[in-house]
Amino acid sequence: MIRFAYGCIPSIMSLAFANTLVRRGGLVPTSILLSAGGLRFQKKRYTPAQVLPVFLRQFGARFTGYNVLAGLGGSLPFGAPRGGLMSFQQLSRAYGIPLRVSDDFSGEETVEALRAQQVDLFVTSMCDQILREPLLGLPRHGCLNLHPSLLPDFRGVDSIFQAMLHGVPEIGTTLHRTTARIDAGDVHGQSAFTRTGAESHLALTVKATAAGVPLLARHLEALEQGRTPPSLAIDVSRARFPYRSWPTREELERFHAAGQVFWRAEDFRRLLRFEDPTDPTTRDVFPVAKAPLGTAAS
Repeated sequence: MIRFAYGCIPSIMSLAFANTLVRRGGLVPTSILLSAGGLRFQKKRYTPAQVLPVFLRQFGARFTGYNVLAGLGGSLPFGAPRGGLMSFQQLSRAYGIPLRVSDDFSGEETVEALRAQQVDLFVTSMCDQILREPLLGLPRHGCLNLHPSLLPDFRGVDSIFQAMLHGVPEIGTTLHRTTARIDAGDVHGQSAFTRTGAESHLALTVKATAAGVPLLARHLEALEQGRTPPSLAIDVSRARFPYRSWPTREELERFHAAGQVFWRAEDFRRLLRFEDPTDPTTRDVFPVAKAPLGTAAS
């Protein structure tokens, strides 16, 4: 059996993914690593107390409030009752998954803990840390990331926001190799689903990450059977939508002017009830393709 660890920020979206991964996908990590120590923004690390006024100045109340709600939803030690969304602590107790809080996944202490667990694969989704050596070279099957876009398009901090801002008709999910260069490692799988104009950022994020669970399941199955999972190189120079960092004020204004929203109360109710987030229009995009991603297939 392939032993994999999952690393993420403690948010309501990453919590929903962890629940889907374990309770619907049947993929139980050897451990879950929660990123701590605040938030990295403009090459600086801010504590939770410091980041609030910085975000308010930079992004305004609506975007800041959404991020606060998302963070609080993922940090509470208790979950919804009677089959609803389980907290990280509840998942840990119910499925025997050790929880570890770390401000540096690539640091010596965390790497030694993963080595002691004999981790074969390290998986991230919604992670705010840039992985580096020695972590990148530790697992025998490497490190993977689930990125909510069809790479090489929409590389960067918030691909769902950029996809909504540009009005693309499909939301994609990519399982790719983690490298020192952000969102540029070889792709092992991609899926996409049709979006509607009424869906919020929160709803689309939860759908996109849920679409990554079957991609990861197939990858793990191939490894367990001794097969080499399919892969394609990314040609980042041919991306239709380039790397983007945090939204600008102007982008946020355009986002709201177009009637887009970050969340609705019903989104949180659906999350707390742990309703199935799978979109029925989800389809595989790769491994059908043959050419390097970002180029035209011959």
